[in-house]
Parts: sequence; C-alpha cells; structure tokens
Amino acid sequence: MMKRVYLLFSLVFLIPCSIVVAQTDAERAKAFILESKRLPVAERVDRAINTIENSTDDAVVAEAVTDLAQFWNDLDGKLVLIDDFLSKADKKSKSYRRAELAKARTLARLGQKAEAHAIFAKAIAEVREKALHFYHNSLWETGDYAKVAIDTYKRLAESAQDDPAKYEKERDFVGMFDSLRAMRAVFPQSVAIKEVYSQLNDSEIRPLAKPMAEVVCLSVDSRYTEALAALDNVQELIQSGKYTGPDETKNLPFLRAAVLFFEGRDFHAARNALREYLDLSADQIGRSLSRTSFFMAAMESSLEDSVKMIELTSFLVQGGYLTEQYITKSEFRRWELQGLLAHHQTALAFRGRWEESAPLSLQIMDEYPRTLAAANTALGLALYLSWHEKDTDGAERILNSLLAESPFDGVTPHALVALAKIAKERGEREKALPLLDEVFDRIGTLPYGPVLLIQTREQASWLKEEIQKE
Repeated sequence: MMKRVYLLFSLVFLIPCSIVVAQTDAERAKAFILESKRLPVAERVDRAINTIENSTDDAVVAEAVTDLAQFWNDLDGKLVLIDDFLSKADKKSKSYRRAELAKARTLARLGQKAEAHAIFAKAIAEVREKALHFYHNSLWETGDYAKVAIDTYKRLAESAQDDPAKYEKERDFVGMFDSLRAMRAVFPQSVAIKEVYSQLNDSEIRPLAKPMAEVVCLSVDSRYTEALAALDNVQELIQSGKYTGPDETKNLPFLRAAVLFFEGRDFHAARNALREYLDLSADQIGRSLSRTSFFMAAMESSLEDSVKMIELTSFLVQGGYLTEQYITKSEFRRWELQGLLAHHQTALAFRGRWEESAPLSLQIMDEYPRTLAAANTALGLALYLSWHEKDTDGAERILNSLLAESPFDGVTPHALVALAKIAKERGEREKALPLLDEVFDRIGTLPYGPVLLIQTREQASWLKEEIQKE
C-alpha cells in the first residue's frame, strides 16, 4: 500500500503545466530552455548550434549559446563556432554578450585562463547579465575553488559602500564555506589559511571583513578552536566601543553557528548561536533563514558533515521556523521554504530515518510540484524505493517520469546514474551503458566541480568499468 501511495504522489507532482504561448523575450527564452532540457545532450547541442546559426530571436539565441557553453565537449569546435558568431553578431545584442562569456568559459577549459579571466573581468565590470555566474561556474569546473572564495570575499568586503543592497543580503561571509570545503574535499592537502586568507586584503570600508574571513578559513582547515577564538576577538572589539565600521552584530552569531555545526562537537551551543542570529533578524526572518541554506549546501558535500545536518534542520523544524508564520506567501519566500524543507528531507535520509524522510518527500512533491525541491526529493524517494524497499520497478517509474517532466540539469545526472544502476542489477548491460554515456556528456570528464557532481561522475565511471568487465 505504501509503495502505491508513493507512486501516486510522484505522478501528481510530475504532471506538466498547461502550455502557454510564449510572447515576451523571457517567455520565449524559458520555452527554449524547457524544450532543450528534455533532449539527450547530443540533440541538445545540435539544437543549440542550429539555433545560433539560423535564428534571429536574440533572447533565444542567447540561451542557445548558454547551452553550447555548458554541454558541448568538443572544445575546439565550440570555440570556432563561437568566434564565427561573434564576428557576425551585433555587439550590443544579448546573444553577443552571452557568447563572449561562453568563449571565456571555453578558453578556461582549454587552459587559456589568463585570456578567459580578462574577458570575465571586463564583463563583470560592465555589470553584464550572468557575468559573475559564468565566471564562478568556470572556476568551479576548472578546480579553482580558492579563486571563488577570494572573489566572494572581495565583493563582500567592498559592497558595503559600492552596493548597499548586496551588502545587506550577503554580508555574513558564510557563502565562502561552499567553495572552500569543496577545495579541501578535492585537494585534501590544501590549506585555506595559506591559499586563501593570505591572498585577502584588508577592507577600509569593512574593517571586520578580513577577521571574519579568517574565521571561515580556520574552520575549513578544521582548526575550530582557533576559529572560535578569532571570533571571540571580533566580538570583544565590537563590544569595546572602539569599533566604528558597519554594523556586523547579526553576522557574528550566524558565523559562530556555522563553525559549531561544522565542528559537530557542541550542537547545543550551535543551536543557541543560530537562535540568537534568527532573533536578531526577526524583522527579515525569511531572508535570514534562506542564508542558512548556504552552509547546508556545503554540509551536503561530505558524508561526515551530512550526518550532522540533522541537528540544524531539526532545530528549524522543531522551532516552528519552517512554517508560513515565518515565511510569507510570496513566491520568493515559498521558494526558500521548499528548499529548506528539502534540506531537512536530505538530512533525515543521511541518518537513515526513512520513515520520516519518505513522507516528507511526498509532502514537498505535493505542495511544490515541478520545482527543483520536488525534483530532488523525488530522486531521494526513488533511491529509497530502490535501496530500502527493493522496489526497482517503482523507482524506475519515478526516475523516468522525473527525466521526462522535470529534467533539471542539476538533478538529471544523478537520476541517470540511478537508472543505470538498476539496469546493471537486472543484467541489462545494453541499457545501462548509454545512460552512463549520457551522464558523461552532461557533466564532462574533468575531475572538478561541486563535490556531489564529482561523486556522481566517479560512481558513473565505476559502474561503467564494472559493466564492461561482465
């Protein structure tokens, strides 16, 4: 009975929206993206090339260029096509600006990083759409994790004056954890305090920026006692009355909570610090709660941290924070809420609490259909059915529906590997191998990127080797 309920809900969440005729640039671009996501990579690349060469719709061509930058693994061929397009396109067009970013990303993968970073720097200085997004993604896929952290620091240290809105939204430095913990996972011998902190400059407009970044780097290096002592020093300076810079009061308990949760030694103190941060941020509780997702994402990058995450998410659930009382009903706030609930579902799964995780998956899929959170929890539910319930047929139906109706690029590779594993267990070699090839087409073969993606790539490689031995 339970399995039938799971499958019923999975089909409800995957029912596609009614078709709407796209009229605006944004609608046409979105329609192109949704159609492309449902295609195998080879067809997706062909569609992008055909669009670039033949379409006159600037908004659509810009998205085709983005697809080309991400998915075509023929780097030399890609560079030739992009250069040809740049030689003919209107330099004021959106597609031209996007093609310059695509060229920079391709150059970086070819090892021509100086030229690539010069293009990115110019685009970012001109505040071009998606320039920073392209730049950071490029750094991730070439394994330059330290540069992501350094660039994040630079923008936060300078934004108090240059961009007050950005300062208010992202001023806590917790965003540095993600790339730095990925750096330590991929390069275990790396040392953040030497490779990152030593490269940071003092900030005249945010005097406490570098001291707070030091806390992050010490924590990433597992020097938690020193990190907390450095944080105490910052606290003492603020309380001394000698500090005259921007108000950093809210940032300190949040940073302390992050350090303590990562350390995993005193969860009581970690929860108290997080509670203090949320109390201080009561006037903007939705935004403050969304900031916790930044170090939740970093915690999901390793099994050791993932099993600790339940201490954080349970605190939010038990405290009633993940309710409409704290999150408004606007679409943006609901997006934040579903993401936080998805983190809790993941935390439950990592602790093996399947009887709680599975119903929560159904809740998210029912209340937030066709969203990234629903897609992630559907993937988790499929894995639960396959591993725990041994219901590979049910898992396969959910995964195939997921790929057909909600093919989010961040979820699809994991679903393909899960399907390949099911096929391998059934002895369906000819079915499994094309699925794994599609994984490599989607995420490439470079040994870098987000840790979860690296793990998926490694799992796909292992499965392929095992199948070829049979």
